[in-house]
Parts: sequence; C-alpha cells; structure tokens
Amino acid sequence: MPPNAPKPYIFFALLNDPIVKNWLDNCISLASREAKRQDLTNFISWFKLATMEDIKKIKREDIIGWRDAMLGPKDDRRYAIRTVKRNMATISKFLELLCDNKILEINVVQGVERPKLNTTEGATQAINAAQARDLLDAPDMKTLKGKRDRAILATFLFHALRRSELCNLKIKDILERDGIKQLKIHGKGDKERYVPLHPVAATRITDYLNACGHGNDKELAIFRSLSNNGMRTGKGISPIAVYELVIKYGQKVGIDTSHFSPHSLRATAATNTLINGEDIRKVQHWLGHASIQTTAMYDKRDHRPEDSPTFRVRY
Repeated sequence: MPPNAPKPYIFFALLNDPIVKNWLDNCISLASREAKRQDLTNFISWFKLATMEDIKKIKREDIIGWRDAMLGPKDDRRYAIRTVKRNMATISKFLELLCDNKILEINVVQGVERPKLNTTEGATQAINAAQARDLLDAPDMKTLKGKRDRAILATFLFHALRRSELCNLKIKDILERDGIKQLKIHGKGDKERYVPLHPVAATRITDYLNACGHGNDKELAIFRSLSNNGMRTGKGISPIAVYELVIKYGQKVGIDTSHFSPHSLRATAATNTLINGEDIRKVQHWLGHASIQTTAMYDKRDHRPEDSPTFRVRY
C-alpha cells in the first residue's frame, strides 16, 4: 500500500459501487481480477476516495504526483517500474470506463507519461550455476522438512515455475503423457501447460512423498505445510512460507538476498536454458509467457560481462 494510506474502511463503499463490482467481475481470470482490485484499492487509498464525486476532483497534476510517489527516487525505487506501469494502465482503463458511463468527462491518466522499462534485461536477478547447485544442496536431506524443501527448490530450478504455480500443484498434477512423467501447471489467466518432470526433481519429490505419506491422495497439494514440530498439518504450503524458505536457504549459502526471491529461481532456470542454447520460442512456452518479449528479458547471451568487447581490446 502506498505511503500515508488511510485506514481501509474509507474506501470500502467505493469498492462496492455497482460499476466497480461489474468492472472487476468482468475479468474471467481470478488472478487478473484480484490484481485489478489491488491496483484500484491502492489508488483509492492514495487519493482518499470515498465516492465517485471524489474522483471528479482529481487533476492531471495529481496523477503525475501519484506516479512520482510510486516511483520514488531513482536510486531507491519504492515500486518496480513494471508495477507502476501496471497500476497506471489499470487506473486508466477504470477511468475510461467512468467516461463511458458519463461519470467523468476526461480520463486524466491518459497522456501522462509512464516510466520506461528496459526491455533488454529483466528486473529479477538470476543466480549463477554454482550458486544454484549450492542452493539445491542446502536443506537437510535427513529431515521431513529438509526433504520437502529440497524438492521445492528442485521444482523451481528445473522447471522455472512461478510461486503460485508451485503452491497450486496437486498429486494428480504429476502424470504421464507420451510415456514421460510431466507436471500439469496451472498458470496465469487460468492457462494450463505441461512440463516434463526433470529426473532430479522427480527423485526428490518421490523421496519427500514417501517420507510424508500422502502420495496416493490425488486431491492433496504436493507440497504441504508443516507444523513447528514437523508433524503433517494437511494444508498446502503458502506463498509466504515458500518465500521465507527460499530466502533462508539463499542466506545459508551466501547469496545476497536484498533482491532475491522465488522469482529469482524462475529467472535462473530461464536464463540457464537460453545460455545453453535452447530455442527462445520453446522457452516461451515452457515459462507460460503470452509474449516472447517477456521471455527475451531473460536472454542474457548478449549481455554477459565475460563476452564484452572489453576483452577483445588488444594493444
């Protein structure tokens, strides 16, 4: 939530306005609907909006100030540029809706310059192969928690999953297609894709499921939450718990975790496949990207320091 946001009750009424509800409910994808709701909530919170009449008071210079506040100083960004662009796009569409409904005369977001994203390089920092190997070996393979965490890290690093995709995996999503064990991934926008199960990950998942004892219940989550004493609780692991365990093991092996997250493991896997010569179109499908431009941000083959013209200088 942006700085100086008021208490939540201020914007409850506006979120329940029929126009707002219809706009959000029109999203088929639950994930997209929740993302729009969060962007709108942040906007309403920032401007302390209680009614549609309050929106009419917003001027273009107010939008510029909101954009600049989200960005913060150049050397200390409050929000990622991609997040700011998404927020501005969401609100612009919302205000356009209000214009169509004759509530607003103009869309004050339209025409306000949006921050430019460097499309040649992704914002998420990948780790190198040596760090990835250290991370894979970091959990204790003798404990139930360690077996689970080893399987989680392998699933990330060998299949480039998003955190939500990993948390949503169920036993029934491990299946055989064309004679090969695969993972059925439930991706963004309710899109499904199939990813062959890497032998290392398959071994670790099997080891974990044998220790945990729930491998035959097809409807259960593969990766389950564990109580403090290691007993099974029956609940699937939460995204927050996944984030915390990735950070914990990253710190254990000496990775700088200031810009490290589960998404770093997805970036690592994607970058690794491209560096090792995989076709970018195949990687796009593997990652579940709608646009190849998104996949291209992981392609560092022309940006590796060891390949710099610096090292071709001869005197």
